Amino acid sequence: MRRVLIWLSAIIFLAGSFAVASEWPEAARQQMAAAGERLKAAQTTQERVAALREIEGVAAAHPDAPEAAIMARLLAEKATQEAGPAKMLDALGALAASGQVTDVQTLGGIAGPLLETIADMRENGTLLPETAIQLDAAIKRLDDAAAKANLPKLADAVDAATGDTQLAGKIRGALGKIASLAKAARESANLRKMDRKAKKAYLDNLVSILPPAGGPAINGPAFVVFRDTLVWNSEMFDESTKAMDLVTEAIETGQFDSAAYAKIEQRLKDLSKGPWGSDTASDFFENLCKKIPIAGAWCGDAFKLVKDLISGTDCGSINCDCENVGGGLLRGPLIVQCKIAEQDLVLACQSQKRIVGTCDAGARGPAATPY
Repeated sequence: MRRVLIWLSAIIFLAGSFAVASEWPEAARQQMAAAGERLKAAQTTQERVAALREIEGVAAAHPDAPEAAIMARLLAEKATQEAGPAKMLDALGALAASGQVTDVQTLGGIAGPLLETIADMRENGTLLPETAIQLDAAIKRLDDAAAKANLPKLADAVDAATGDTQLAGKIRGALGKIASLAKAARESANLRKMDRKAKKAYLDNLVSILPPAGGPAINGPAFVVFRDTLVWNSEMFDESTKAMDLVTEAIETGQFDSAAYAKIEQRLKDLSKGPWGSDTASDFFENLCKKIPIAGAWCGDAFKLVKDLISGTDCGSINCDCENVGGGLLRGPLIVQCKIAEQDLVLACQSQKRIVGTCDAGARGPAATPY
């Protein structure tokens, strides 16, 4: 709860901090402009995320500019929201391909993307108490299952599988902080059991316990953006918990739960659209862009809504029915091939605002759309 209040206090401060925009150094302007052009030209999620992270870094390097802090925070959120579901789907795709987890390389390859996404979300301070409890329990269950199978702890497995000591260190730090928060949050409200509407109502109610002076600011667009971000992260943490339980079960039983995987996959696809679909949030982003003198035409694109990207085309209807791909012993690799083709179709649809192409002819299920 304390971290949530800190977040709210920051929203109050930042919502009123746009009145004066300080002069940015010419070098920063050039860096921002170059990164903005890369964002405009981006054709894939990976390219967009890289450009967003670059712009975030430039903004964060100038904390004395009143608009920099909120811009850096929102760009970091946007990058995580675009990259997180895809990373988790890649990890689960690897689990689907292997069908079981019996070696360090497989465990590390699956755990790496899952835990990196969790670490990125935890860093923004939006890990709610009950969610932390559930997530910490899932991490411990997976570590225990790994130990019984003579496999290392998660961070160690990522280190051994990838050789990326920096990533492993980031994951160790995040897991430690999640465990600490969970320990302190045992008596918190059970937010995990709330639906999205109830979570939003709960967070709206938090406004009443803040100082009266904060009311007008956080009842406006800035608070809506914060609230929707918090709800989105909470639901992503829930899917992270389910994903880790899926890995745990694969280690313990040697079998892959396709039905559970399909549910997680669909929810992650829904979450990949991001939380910012309201007109209020759109107005806030538009106003933010106007208040940042070094931001060019790309600024609005940084927060472009899915409905704008697809212009009425239902890219979410693309489904290659990968869970029903045949192939016998080759079924695992064919599922991965099918998923890659499906993701490419979605990205092309979002980029070109129409459905282009069909599912992979050699790796698709009977209910694939487009066939």
